[in-house]
Amino acid sequence: MAFSTNFLLIAIIVASTYFLWSKRRFLKVFKELPGPGPPLLGIAYRMLKAENFMRNMEEEAKSYQAPFITWLGPSCFLYVNDPQTMEIIFNSPLCTNKGDMYRFMANAIGDGLFTSSSPRWNKHRRLLNPAFGRKSIQTFLPIFNDEANAFVNKLKGMQDQSLEIYKLLKKSVLEISCQTTMGKKMNFQNDNSTVIFDSYNSLTEICITRMLSPWLHPDVIYQCSSLFKREKRSMEILSKFVRDLLQLDNGTTIPKDTSANVESFKNIARNCDEDDVEVIGKSKPHIFVEQVHALIESGQLSVADVLAEANVTVAATFETTSTAMYFTCLALAMHPQCQEKLYMELVNVLPTGGSQDITIDQLDRLVYTEMAINEAMRLFAPVPAVVRSASSDFHLRHYVTGKTTLIPRGTQIILDIFNMQRSEQIWGKRARYFDPDEHFGPACKPHPFAFVPFTKGLRMCIGYRYALTLMKVMLAKIFRNYRVLTKTQMKDLKIKGTISLKLGDYPLCTLEPREV
Repeated sequence: MAFSTNFLLIAIIVASTYFLWSKRRFLKVFKELPGPGPPLLGIAYRMLKAENFMRNMEEEAKSYQAPFITWLGPSCFLYVNDPQTMEIIFNSPLCTNKGDMYRFMANAIGDGLFTSSSPRWNKHRRLLNPAFGRKSIQTFLPIFNDEANAFVNKLKGMQDQSLEIYKLLKKSVLEISCQTTMGKKMNFQNDNSTVIFDSYNSLTEICITRMLSPWLHPDVIYQCSSLFKREKRSMEILSKFVRDLLQLDNGTTIPKDTSANVESFKNIARNCDEDDVEVIGKSKPHIFVEQVHALIESGQLSVADVLAEANVTVAATFETTSTAMYFTCLALAMHPQCQEKLYMELVNVLPTGGSQDITIDQLDRLVYTEMAINEAMRLFAPVPAVVRSASSDFHLRHYVTGKTTLIPRGTQIILDIFNMQRSEQIWGKRARYFDPDEHFGPACKPHPFAFVPFTKGLRMCIGYRYALTLMKVMLAKIFRNYRVLTKTQMKDLKIKGTISLKLGDYPLCTLEPREV
């Protein structure tokens, strides 16, 4: 008995010593850039509720000089909330890989551009860039206009109701995303698609909960949890949804490059006909799967690759674009003077009331509209934080002290976009107020990396043009036809920091028709 006890004690000491030795470089940088929590525990105990993440990090940043080192279980994190360090990280080729915890998302929605690391990310980004270029986005304008018109028409029957606009917008954006990605019209605005966006919402909540719970990181433990069962159910629903869109063989495994699956992509490309959608000039919409099917035929991408990218494209568009659009609507509803200024611009640019298709030239003239969108994304960053992983050692110069610190390979880097974009040190005393003129007018000259809703640098979001164009069309149609009202004030909002920004409760709004 004594021998067994002594052996167990020795084993624990040896294992602990080896563990500490393996973390020695991270422990060293922790001493140089000290942050909250003891080593190997850090802030894990404060992250039991994912919705408190952004508020907790804001509080920690008041006590410690960022950038600082903290821990989430055994993982070492560099916390960043200033534009100077953001610029270094976003522009560094050693910091393009997503954080290790993004593998949880890759398992759930596919290893696409949002989650993948080099060299896979470099290859896919190079091949997919043309599908998200300016010319391709312009060919989507007929789809954007048609669905915006359908959305406005749907609102006509809801003028005397209190509405939760968020869900209505999500249905519309999901419809648009499916059309531009898969070439399929789904009629979500007239159908009950609750199960689809509930599944997307469930996956994002599950992934962020697992990310912030170190005890759930090991697969063997996570697969015994109730979260895993929920994730599996949501994955099955979304997998069937995307497979049906792409006409792939059924099943829960990743599809192979069978002749039947490759032929499915060819058929979709052939069916994306000019007659299905109104065209701009002689250009038909550059549907995503239509553009990439040639990459499958040439062997540059597999069917599994395109399935993952298509799924991630739909998920990212559906989640982040609808979130940004909703917060713009809500911010304008809470600030009627800004809404009136936007309306006057719309009257000037769209004198016929917006019933006709909005052109790219008209979009370029919607200056204040874009300022309002940017201000909403500044206050309500659609993706409140991103995590990168250092693929090699690099030296970081502290922007305040000037001291240079060696950041070891494998360090996880939290880039707190949400709190940086609300910082009074960067944006002034009215940083938490919605004021497009003050924060995006010609007199405002913030640091180039102080506003990064789509990130910046080497891994800037590939879909930023798509998102901005879609939002301008949708918002122009909505606010040209309706005045949006709410009794909610900024102080009433309960922010939840997940993969995309959420609210604890979504305020109700009412509509008043405008004269057109």
